[in-house]
Amino acid sequence: MNALIHARLLRDMRWRSRIAIVLFAFPVLCFLAAGGLALEVLAYISRSEPLTGTAVQVYARPGETIFDRGRINYEPVFTYTQDGEERRASVGSGHTAFRMEVGDTAPIRAIPGDRGNVRLDTFQGLWFVPVTIALFGLASLVVLLPLWWAANRFLFRKGQA
Repeated sequence: MNALIHARLLRDMRWRSRIAIVLFAFPVLCFLAAGGLALEVLAYISRSEPLTGTAVQVYARPGETIFDRGRINYEPVFTYTQDGEERRASVGSGHTAFRMEVGDTAPIRAIPGDRGNVRLDTFQGLWFVPVTIALFGLASLVVLLPLWWAANRFLFRKGQA
């Protein structure tokens, strides 16, 4: 029964609506993902506390994605004191902006009582991923809006489709 309803929906849908869904699905999904990741960052900020960490080890790895190929990503391991106890944790992922030397201090955020990864209390450590995904969505809109305007103007004139 459910398949019949979906088949009827697609059959009754105009081509203009189908093309709109195809064109605007990517930017909408980017904005939804960026919003969800931003909410996750806000939740992390509300649960964590700002601390100062000292780098005791720094892993250097070559970039493996299309965005950082040919660059070195740095993953520092910090020691910090929380609740009177000395702890050791990594940021969990590497980034070219995380370059530091052993002994350097940096602002970090850690969840009290949690032994998991910490995050650098910087733009790159907290907001880089949500902002980048939102910018992908915005860039795709810049490309897609003229395409949609052209499709509306030349393909979907009044009385057609």
